[in-house]
Amino acid sequence: MEKLRGAISFLKRIDVLYRLMQDRRVSRFKKAKIIGLLSFAFVYFVSPLDLLPEVVLGLGIVDDAVILTFIASVLNGELDKYLQGYGDYKVKKSDGVIEVESYSISDEDDKGGQ
Repeated sequence: MEKLRGAISFLKRIDVLYRLMQDRRVSRFKKAKIIGLLSFAFVYFVSPLDLLPEVVLGLGIVDDAVILTFIASVLNGELDKYLQGYGDYKVKKSDGVIEVESYSISDEDDKGGQ
């Protein structure tokens, strides 16, 4: 059940994934890992080859769901690390609740972009 929540949470945070991929501070290795996971998920989902064939009591869909849920939870973990590590967002965890507060840092000389 926890992994399913992670998968749903990942889908709600696609914008964070986009920012992570655009952020120059994130290493190419981490970006390649994320692209690899997304590519594997897509290929596995559309591939006719499965760990459990579709004809085995309809369990073929179950292995697709398990794989995709696992990948979504791994990606969700990467997004959490990104949010905690780069200061665009501050993540607070308490009692199973995650609160996200947005903040930005600017120079004292900056007069609001004027």
